[in-house]
Amino acid sequence: MTYDNSFSASEIPFPTRVGHNFKTLTKNRLRNFLRFARKITRYHFEAWNFQVYNLKELTKDLSIIHSADFWYPYTAQAVKTGIPTIVTEWENIPFNFEQLPYRKIKKYNRQHVAHFVAITEKAKEALELEGVDAERISVIPAGIDCDHFNPKEKDFRIIEKFNLSMDSRKVLFVGRLVPEKGIFILLKAFASLIKETGDVELLIVGSGSEKTRIKIARYMAALRIGDKVKFLGSIKYCEMPEIHNLADIFCLPSLETKTWAEQFGYSMVEAMSCGKPVVSTWTGSIPEVVKHRETGILVKPNDSDELCFALEELLVNNKERHAYGGNAREWVLKRFEANDIANQLADIYRKYV
Repeated sequence: MTYDNSFSASEIPFPTRVGHNFKTLTKNRLRNFLRFARKITRYHFEAWNFQVYNLKELTKDLSIIHSADFWYPYTAQAVKTGIPTIVTEWENIPFNFEQLPYRKIKKYNRQHVAHFVAITEKAKEALELEGVDAERISVIPAGIDCDHFNPKEKDFRIIEKFNLSMDSRKVLFVGRLVPEKGIFILLKAFASLIKETGDVELLIVGSGSEKTRIKIARYMAALRIGDKVKFLGSIKYCEMPEIHNLADIFCLPSLETKTWAEQFGYSMVEAMSCGKPVVSTWTGSIPEVVKHRETGILVKPNDSDELCFALEELLVNNKERHAYGGNAREWVLKRFEANDIANQLADIYRKYV
């Protein structure tokens, strides 16, 4: 990892090695200049921030390198070490990231990566469309610790900590506070839901830019739902099972853009592992993760009315909600259980050791 990694390594139970990238070496002093240069040249200079300086030295004693998506410059660096490099591929939009220097990096990595692990069938399809042979691709989803994320009674200490209602039904959203995660369409649907069902709270876990938070606050004020929406902020991963178990329903109404579609939706798997039904959208790779009318309900993206109806249906129909929640737990145990996923990855590693 690099020194500016956005995720804390404190919960990773094994040693980590850290290197500099261009951003940390220059202390980000050239940010504005690089943005200006990009506008003139159309070359994405931020790619330099996706290189790990001294990577060859950091990895010289390793037998295998496992990297992320093949458009990343550090994946090309890994390949060039000569150590067999396995790449997990999340990207499900073919021919995305075609600007320079990414186009050349992708071409090189397509030819030299030892094996690709596609998180979804849609990611595999994108790889094949870009020219990767199917024999070099395995479809293995992300795994989850189902012992850690499991159904539990509500923790009333957390309810008191965040000043939540003891008795109200709760809808949970977990994700980045950005428009493509559907946060604004969820707030609109929730405003209608309150009128139909009354005593319900919306819990929001995640962080975003100050600009987006201001927009959200203004939108909530216009909808007059501020007292029913609770922002819990960023929560440590080890504490997320307790948060999921506060909820009756999990909702992630993702939208698609020209350059992004939901690649997996890990928070939905966490929720299902805790026995919660999911309401989401027919976008990206979500239909591979959530089984419509079995583990939850999928609706058209950017449709607040349909989203409201789905949430209301599950809140009102206790039998259906509990059935979907039970199915969700079974589906995760069957498809996403961490030990099973680890064994599948280990089988690939053994081919290259």
